[in-house]
Amino acid sequence: MTSRASSPESWLETAAALALAHVRYWLTVAPCVRTQLRRWHDHAETIADPILRAHAATRLRDEWGNTEVIATLCTLAPRRHRTVVVHAAVALQVMYDYLDAVTEQPIPGATRAGRQLFRSFTVALTPGEDPLDYYRYHPHRDDSGYLDALVESARASIAELPSVATVLPIARRVAARFGEAQVRSHAVPTDGTEQLEAWAAGYAKAADLAWWEWAGGAAASILTVHALVSAAADASTTHLQATQIHDAYLLSSSLTTMLDSLIDEKHDASTSAHRYIAYYPTADEAACRIALLARRAMAAARHLPHPAHHAMTVAGIAGFYLSDPQARHGGPHVVAARVTPELRPIIVPILATFRAWRWVTKR
Repeated sequence: MTSRASSPESWLETAAALALAHVRYWLTVAPCVRTQLRRWHDHAETIADPILRAHAATRLRDEWGNTEVIATLCTLAPRRHRTVVVHAAVALQVMYDYLDAVTEQPIPGATRAGRQLFRSFTVALTPGEDPLDYYRYHPHRDDSGYLDALVESARASIAELPSVATVLPIARRVAARFGEAQVRSHAVPTDGTEQLEAWAAGYAKAADLAWWEWAGGAAASILTVHALVSAAADASTTHLQATQIHDAYLLSSSLTTMLDSLIDEKHDASTSAHRYIAYYPTADEAACRIALLARRAMAAARHLPHPAHHAMTVAGIAGFYLSDPQARHGGPHVVAARVTPELRPIIVPILATFRAWRWVTKR
C-alpha cells in the first residue's frame, strides 16, 4: 500500500507548498529577517559587559543562518500578520541562541542562574507580564538592556496576533520545558547524566521515545514555539490544533537535535560538550532510530492544518543538516542513507537548495 507521505497527491501538494514558501520567503520574509538581525547585532555591540557582548555577538555571527532557516515557518502566517510574526520569530530565536551561550558557561550556581535567565521566555510569551531580573543569580549582569529589548520586541509582536489566547498557554509550557532541558543538558559535565535522565524518563515513555530523544526534543523545542506563534497569526486556530502542533513538533525538535548532534559529533567529542548522539550504542542503531524519528515526524505533520507546509518543514530540517559536508562521511553518512529515503521525494529539491545555499554562504 502506498503511504500518504509518498503518494503522488502528497508529493504534488508538498512540492506546491515548497514553491509557495520560496516565493513568500524571498519576497516578504527574508528581507525582514535580515533587517531584524542587523538591528540586534547593532544592539549587541553596545552591551557593556564584555563577556555578555562576546556571547551575543558570537551567536549572531555564527547562528544567523539558523535564524534565516527557522523563519521559513513564518511563511505560513497570513500576509497581513507575517511581518509581525517575523519580528517575534527573530527576537525569540536570538534570545534562545544568546541564552544557550550564556547558560552553558561553568559558573557557581549555574543551574539556578540558567533557570532564572530562561524565565525571560515566560515573560515574552505573556502579554502584560512584568519584566524580571533575569540576571539575578548570574555574575555578569550589565547587558545594556539587550535581553529586556528582545523580550519586549517578541511580546509586543505576539500580542498583535489574533489567536494568542488559544496558543500562548501551550507555548509557555513548551518554553518552560526547553529552558529546563537546556539547563540540565549544560549541567551534564558537572552534575552527570542521571539528573537529565531522571527528569526526562517519564515524559519519554509517554511519547514512546528514548529518554535522550525526548530530552533532545525538549531542548530544541524553540522550534515548537515558532510553529505555535505562526499558528497564532491565523484567527481560526483552535486549542486542538495547537495541541497537535505541540505533539508533532516535539518529534521534529527531537529530529533536529539528533541531526545537529550527529553533524557536530567530531567537534564535540574533542570537548566537554554534552553529546546526545553518544547515547546510541552503535552507529547503526543511531541511523535506525533517527530514520524512525523522521518517519514519525513526517506522519505527524500530515495530520496538522496545512499538512503540506509542515511536511516541507520536516524535510527542510533534515535537508539543512544532511546538506552539511560532514554528512558525506562516516556515521553522518550512514544516518543520511537511512533518513533520506524516509523523506523522498520532497527532500531531493530541498537538499539541492541547501547545498546551493551552503556553497553561496560558505556554511
